[in-house]
Amino acid sequence: MVLFGLYQAAIIYGTVVGLLALGLRITQESSGYMNLGYTVNLGVGVLFGFLVIQQLNITPILSASVSFIFTGLFNLIVYTLFYLRMERRGYSEILIALFGVASMYVAENVLTVIEYVLRLNFPSSLWCGPAPIRFSTQHLHYGVSNTGILREGIVEIVLIFTGIILLYRWIYYNKQGILLRAVGENPGLVEVSGINSTRVKMAAWFIAGGLAGVAGVITPYAMKGEMGRDVQLFFPMIAAALMFEKRGSWVAGLSGLLVGFSSLVLLTWGQAVIGVWVGEYWNLVPWIILILVLSLKDQRKEVINWVNQRRL
Repeated sequence: MVLFGLYQAAIIYGTVVGLLALGLRITQESSGYMNLGYTVNLGVGVLFGFLVIQQLNITPILSASVSFIFTGLFNLIVYTLFYLRMERRGYSEILIALFGVASMYVAENVLTVIEYVLRLNFPSSLWCGPAPIRFSTQHLHYGVSNTGILREGIVEIVLIFTGIILLYRWIYYNKQGILLRAVGENPGLVEVSGINSTRVKMAAWFIAGGLAGVAGVITPYAMKGEMGRDVQLFFPMIAAALMFEKRGSWVAGLSGLLVGFSSLVLLTWGQAVIGVWVGEYWNLVPWIILILVLSLKDQRKEVINWVNQRRL
């Protein structure tokens, strides 16, 4: 029974990581660089999802569409105000990546302050508790059974994730997906063809932000919902998930599900067998993977070119 509950939580955690990995990869394909501040949208999705569910007294899954639109608009505004300007001024990929990391840590503290000022209460791992003082008196509860094992929402969450992956896989191999990749690879050629590459990128960033918003609504099913904390905790996971991406954005989503699921299962096993101290250092693993991949990125291209030259 305990293992069953663990696997359910791991599936939900993997779904969150998968949605984030898919969204991050979409912006990477369209813009040509990795937005390392992307998980800020997750924190916004957690905050907005909480308020929508609480004030409208609806189920968390029903608020996913509203959170998608709001968080997508937020990510679009961020892109227009910051990243688009850096692109036009010719900032290097490294500088844009550093800006993303810095913005992630700034947003983590901002969200934490908002959580404190609005007196948002997250007393359990499933957002179960009284409403904050400054809002209505409705009671928000992400359902659990009497045994404390999560049961409600798992089917809906799996269906949502499966539907998103299948839909984007279909888009990826159609005109829209080809255009998205073309804008990231050769924006000048796309502009010559009469297509506004900026609008395509803005659409991609909106979709990516919306996916993070949906992930924010799902997050409390598997772990404690804290906006600032979630921003930092999920970033290394999605970075590790992208290491499996080889063919398209939808593959990154599936690999994110795998990485998230195996990560939570292995972490739980490590804490039970080795010691609870494993959890304190667990996030170092994906950080190390990310650093290695970024540092070896150009070297891998050189090796591939060398091999091709030898074949010729």
